[in-house]
Order: sequence, then C-alpha cells, then structure tokens
Amino acid sequence: MDENLKNRLTEIEKRLNKTDNTLQEIGGIMKEVARILSTNTTTGESFGTKLVGMDQNLLTLESKLTAELRNIEHKMPDSCLESFDIRLLKLAESKKIIDMRAESVQKQSTVVEICKQILPDLTKTRKPLHSCRQAPAGISGTYTIQLNTNSTPFEVFCEQRKFEGGWIVIQHRFNGAVDFYRNWTEYRDGFGDLEGEFWLGLEHVHQLTKNRPHQLVVEFRDFHDNYGNVTYGEFEIQSEADSYRVKKIGKFTGPATSDNFITYRGRKFTTFDRNNDAFDMDCAVLRHGAWWYEGCTNQNLNGRYQNTTNDPSSMTWFGLKNDFRGLSFSRIMIRDNID
Repeated sequence: MDENLKNRLTEIEKRLNKTDNTLQEIGGIMKEVARILSTNTTTGESFGTKLVGMDQNLLTLESKLTAELRNIEHKMPDSCLESFDIRLLKLAESKKIIDMRAESVQKQSTVVEICKQILPDLTKTRKPLHSCRQAPAGISGTYTIQLNTNSTPFEVFCEQRKFEGGWIVIQHRFNGAVDFYRNWTEYRDGFGDLEGEFWLGLEHVHQLTKNRPHQLVVEFRDFHDNYGNVTYGEFEIQSEADSYRVKKIGKFTGPATSDNFITYRGRKFTTFDRNNDAFDMDCAVLRHGAWWYEGCTNQNLNGRYQNTTNDPSSMTWFGLKNDFRGLSFSRIMIRDNID
C-alpha cells in the first residue's frame, strides 16, 4: 500500500476512534442526567444548574462529533468509502439512540418539576407522623408530626438524606436571611421558615424529647468550607418551668476538640430578655444570641451571621478550628432512638 495512503488511513482510524470516544462521553452525560432525575436528591436550583451544564456539554460534544465526521469524509480515499459508509451508519445509529435518550430525559425533567411543585402539598396533607423515621426514605421536606392522639399536630422539617435520615431539624442557618437575636417567647414558640432558615421552638423540642429518647447531631461549616459535625447518643430538655434546662446529653461521636455540647448538661436556656446563664453578665447580650450559656460559652450557633475571624458574638463553634471564626452554615437535628 502507498505510504501516503497508509498514513491517511491511520489518521482516519484515529479520528473514528475519537468520534467513538465522543459518543461515549455523550452517553455518560445522559446516564448522569438520568441518575439525577431518578434520585431527585438535589434542590431545584442545583438541579437546574446541573441540567443546563450537561445540555451545554452535549451541544459541544455533538458539534465536535459533526466536525470530525466531516473531516474524516473529506480525507477518505475513494477506495475506502464503502467501509467508511458502514462505520458512519453505525455512528449515526448511535447518535440516533442518544437523541432518543435526550428526548426521554427532557420528558422526565418535566415530570420531576411537576412533582417538585406538588410534593410540599402532599407532605402537608398526608396523615400526621409520630416521627420523621416514618417519612419516605430520601425525601426531605416539611411534614406534620403528632406525638400522640391527644396532642396538637405541628410541622417540622425532616432530613431524610444525611446520616441515614429520620432527623427533625430544630435549627438551620445558611444565608443570614433570618435574624436570630430574638426574645424568649420567639425562641419558645419558634420562628423563621421551615423551608429556609428557622428555629423550631424550645417547647416543641421539649415535647419531642420528653416522650421518647432522642439523639442529637450538630453540623457546622465556616466560610472556607471547613466542615464538622458531632453526634450525641442522648438529648433531652426540661419544660419552660425549668427554663428548658438540658436534662440529658449523651456520649458523643466526633473530633475530640468538637465535644462542646456536653458541658451544657444542667444549663438553662438564655435570651436577651431572660438571663439564666452562670455568669455575672448577660451572655445573650454579649454574644448577640440565645443559647444554653455557661459563662458565655465557646458555642454560639444563634449569634450574628457574619464572615469574621475572631468575634465571639458571631455564629461560631470554637471546636471546629479552635477559634471564634464566623460560620456560614449550622444545623441542629434530633432523632428518636430505636431499641
């Protein structure tokens, strides 16, 4: 065979392999889209961002594929056109299959968006739960809890994806939209939006933890994406008559430097208008928050939402990096123990 022809065929074979790889990339993207749609574990915003990004990748790859095919056809010797046509038909068939999958994904996307719109209403109208452990696996959201037949139902946010699910969120902060410098009544009854930043309410937490044993998990992250969490095997607080004193706080799991909550056993809750701390000054005012303060403690998850390096009045958890840096995220959750 002529050396020049051999070189051209070698180059064409490389380009054909490249088109195969491009098709595989497209197929991989479509599988990832299908996985996201089937699990539906992302928020609407992040889901949309991922889908748009994947659509852009698909357009880029399809453009590359078309260009490569044209380049190959231009360089193909007449003696090889028949075999090229066969290969081209196979590639076209593969692309047709991917186009069909893309259409299917678009239809699934529409269904998912409809489900997202109706899911909040479905979770609110269903029969009240006794525990977030009864909520559907993997579907976090707002549910109604009724502890017993004689108690008043109330809404909670169930975290069903992290830590094996079944958690009732009692505090959640992530953007500073809600002011947490609140009075006693507001901390007792709760405030904020269960779908955003909120405090569930000390009375609800008391009713939950007095009826059956609960465990506690605390999550925190700073503005540099340093993350930590601690879990306690037992947690219970007393009634308002005893200022929601921490009655039980069990053994913890997590970094040794982060075991800060255990010092709160026996501590009463303090707000700026009801000082129950063990200090000669009002810690809620000094720390611009509300907490089970003990001598203006090193934890202040209801403090100011701000990006700072050393401000004890900020939303902070000293054990994360052994300083008073501000946090960008915190979440406190409880889950009933099972025997």
